[in-house]
Amino acid sequence: MTKTSWVEICVSDLEQSITWFEHVLGFRVVARDADEYVELSRGETSIQLATESAPYWAPERERLLPPGQRGSGVEIVLLVENIDTVYHQAQQARADIARELADYPWHMRQFWVRHPDGYLIRPAQKILSVNPATYRRQVTEAFQRDTPRITQELLAVKKTADSLAQQGDFLGAATIYETLVTEIFEQSHLYDDEEERYDDYYEEEGYYPEEEGLDKLVGECIEALGNCLADKRADRVAREKIIEVLFEIYQHDLHTYSSLGLDFYSSASDKLVRYTTPLERRTIAEWIRDVLTDEEEEIPASRRQAYGKFLLDLEKDTLDDEAYLRICRETGRTSDLVDRLLTLGRIDEAARETQRVDDLAFLGLVDLFIQHGQDAVAERMVRARIKEKPALHLLEWLQKYYRDRGNHVAELEIAETLFRTQPHLRRYQELRDLAGQLGRWEPLRSELLAFLEQTSNTTLFIQVALDEGEIDKALQLLKGIAKKDIYGYTYTDGYGYYWYSNIALEVARAA
Repeated sequence: MTKTSWVEICVSDLEQSITWFEHVLGFRVVARDADEYVELSRGETSIQLATESAPYWAPERERLLPPGQRGSGVEIVLLVENIDTVYHQAQQARADIARELADYPWHMRQFWVRHPDGYLIRPAQKILSVNPATYRRQVTEAFQRDTPRITQELLAVKKTADSLAQQGDFLGAATIYETLVTEIFEQSHLYDDEEERYDDYYEEEGYYPEEEGLDKLVGECIEALGNCLADKRADRVAREKIIEVLFEIYQHDLHTYSSLGLDFYSSASDKLVRYTTPLERRTIAEWIRDVLTDEEEEIPASRRQAYGKFLLDLEKDTLDDEAYLRICRETGRTSDLVDRLLTLGRIDEAARETQRVDDLAFLGLVDLFIQHGQDAVAERMVRARIKEKPALHLLEWLQKYYRDRGNHVAELEIAETLFRTQPHLRRYQELRDLAGQLGRWEPLRSELLAFLEQTSNTTLFIQVALDEGEIDKALQLLKGIAKKDIYGYTYTDGYGYYWYSNIALEVARAA
């Protein structure tokens, strides 16, 4: 992740500069190296000063302008929380104020002050028409009071934001939406606390009727933020805020477990893809790449796939094929990968990628081959997978494949394999119909009955006899497996009383 951590400037008089930053802008010294280097800090901002005589600056010394002329064309912007206090401090220190304190259309209140060496520094504070603390307190109170319907009370907060949006104050509206959604996330039970989830594993799921409708309210806030982003009146600063809020919602919902299946992340990403400019989408894409390449955080496969989809959606108009495929591979988007490979005609490569997946995802990828007209490749891959592992869902897919194409001979082959894998009356009936159409039923019937006898599947044997109207045979089979205990109850080896009663009842009804 790329970050600007500090600014370093070369000064002609180190002590004078230290005094200037302390008295004019309220910085304090946090580190010093003799008379050549010093680091000053104010809040989260750090500025480093180095003397022009320091060896570090020797290669640049001949390019340095005289004191009072340095930094031409460059501004150092310092975001502060109370610009009026900083401005008053600069006035008290009799600093060289280049431009007076004023409000600017880009939601900034700021002034310019010149360092003795000529560096232009601009302290600035974002101007908000609303105070987030006011609405944060209002939301908190709604949760803390014994309120029968929290959502009803919070609607007033949302309506305030809606009103600001209608008036064109999109920055103020976004700030309130952010406060409302963030506090709901923090204070409600929309998301499951991990410790509570395990503690209550065997207990009844918690129900909080007073929170009913909160998920809908959050969804409406996301929609409202999307509408603000789509409004052409929103300026750059407001758009940046809206984008940040939507991305925060996306990440929170994606990273936090909820048994409610909220899917806020999908809605938020949709707005960010649909209503942003190409430059804004590129910025969001960089945020996602920073997350994906963060070595300190382990990202689960499902979350990585979600980020991958978001990234592909953001950059779909600018990615070339190889970049698209690389993102698919890096984020586990195998379906998108195979689909693009098939579109490009790289069939063998698509097949290799498909063969790597587990059985759960396999058939979904195989269907992509069908959609791209690669039926023969799809059939070959499924047959190869069945040879390794004759799973029922693979056999059923292949049977349907042959049925849809009118290949009854191949369908019969797979239907028989299915029956032998999972003997069932329905499969027997299906085989009878198929083989009957092909004139092959009688020899196949003998083989199937021999199979049932060999595997001692008497239950199905009896059901087949009943299905074919051979009542006497069913009775004979039933008697052959019946035994009596010392109390006179009939049972069979390997089966309980209830099983025997059920099959006996079937035979009795048929008789």
